[in-house]
Amino acid sequence: MKVTVADKEKSQKELSVEIPAQVYKDTFEKEFDKAAKTVKVAGFREGKAPKDVVMKEKGHAIRVYALEHVINEAVKNAIEENGIRAMGQPEVKDVKFEDDDSPITFKVCVDVFPVFDVVSYTGFEFTKEINSVEKEDVDNVVDNLLKRQAQFETVEGGEVADGNMAVIDFEGKLNGEVIPSACAKAYSLEIGSNTFIPGFEEQIIGMKVGDVKDITVTFPAEYHEKSLAGQPVVFTITLHEIKQKKAPVLDDAFAKSIGEKYETAEALLKAIEEDLKAEAADLSKDALYNAMLEKIISENPFDIPAVMVVEQAEKLAEQTLRQYSMYGMNPEQFGMNKKKIAEQHMDAAERQIKSALVINKISEKNNINPTDEDVDKAIAEYAEKFERSVDDFKKELEQYGGIASFRNTVFTNMVYDYLTANNKIAEKVISKAERDAKIAEASKAAKEA
Repeated sequence: MKVTVADKEKSQKELSVEIPAQVYKDTFEKEFDKAAKTVKVAGFREGKAPKDVVMKEKGHAIRVYALEHVINEAVKNAIEENGIRAMGQPEVKDVKFEDDDSPITFKVCVDVFPVFDVVSYTGFEFTKEINSVEKEDVDNVVDNLLKRQAQFETVEGGEVADGNMAVIDFEGKLNGEVIPSACAKAYSLEIGSNTFIPGFEEQIIGMKVGDVKDITVTFPAEYHEKSLAGQPVVFTITLHEIKQKKAPVLDDAFAKSIGEKYETAEALLKAIEEDLKAEAADLSKDALYNAMLEKIISENPFDIPAVMVVEQAEKLAEQTLRQYSMYGMNPEQFGMNKKKIAEQHMDAAERQIKSALVINKISEKNNINPTDEDVDKAIAEYAEKFERSVDDFKKELEQYGGIASFRNTVFTNMVYDYLTANNKIAEKVISKAERDAKIAEASKAAKEA
């Protein structure tokens, strides 16, 4: 067997293979002998059928199997003998086969683990943008806390408005017949929550306690209960009570209800501000890390095999599907499936893989590897941050198999520290207005994309 190897784009190798015709003939004869033993012909003992009869009945299948077997064995041997670290399934193409003494030739494309080096990764200039935390940011968090703690209180008089809780009886009828699954007593429905069929909640607005009203709602064409899909249903609504959401006030009692460690409202506000600053610092760090890695990748270009990108894109798609599921959403309703989502994540997958490879290469060149002491120190820092004991935090990591992931976090942080120490980093505080403008710009670009 003759094999020549050529480097191709996208971290591929192309093997040109030539197999002597005799290899195929030997394989064919072995398969013919096996097949002949299974052919039964009247007047001949089992396994003694004439060759032309066997060829007529089994010839095509024997040829196909023999050719596939010879090519598969040649591909396996060619990859092993040339020390190729193959990834994914090799692609065989341009097969030339004549059923004579001519050699069999074909080409094999193989994805291989990228061979690359990172030479330029220090001496660059970067700007670390730090989001300022302003009073408005703290106020927004407080407002959300107050809204989550809000409770509904009965309203005397008045009419149902958007945002109210309406306590109702309802009875649904289709063509005058009651639908048992569309009836309820003393049901609490928050108007504007969009939990009912579109058009239902809006028609309750304006009702007063004691009112009885018929409304008509057309069920969606894709409704899960086929007998109701696309059908107009008449609901008789009886309003018993109107409730209005009332949020608590920010005082010491409210602060204590959030957590015992918050003695006063002032203590809660200070804690919120500190959390926002910590979050801003993490975001700034992530943005700077990404900027450094993108710069290093652009200065040290290399290709990665398509199979690596596809596998990572599929992992990202699975994460997205889990997020859909967590929120009770079916992505197929939006014309999405795993394949389409993976296609949307191809660019992100390629960036992630290249970033990981660059991080590993820089760590190899500079002997960056966390020791057990480094990991223990980081565990202690995280335990203090989350107000946990070191032992409890460590046991939890071990219990859920998180030690390896945590060690990887320590590792990437060490590479980050190395890069920030060996590149010039300028800091710039970004105001809320600048931050909002950047978010709006990024959102617009994402929609256009």
